[in-house]
Amino acid sequence: MAYEPKTVGRCPNCDEVITRDWLLIEYESDGRPARFAECPDCRNVVHPSAE
Repeated sequence: MAYEPKTVGRCPNCDEVITRDWLLIEYESDGRPARFAECPDCRNVVHPSAE
């Protein structure tokens, strides 16, 4: 069975797919889930946009 990491969104800067492997923190803001992740391509810390 192949390992397929879950996608958490796309980088708003370069549009690269960000997987859970790059997730830095996940939290709740105003009752909604939010997260910060490092982009594997441009290496910026971003709020991944939904797929």
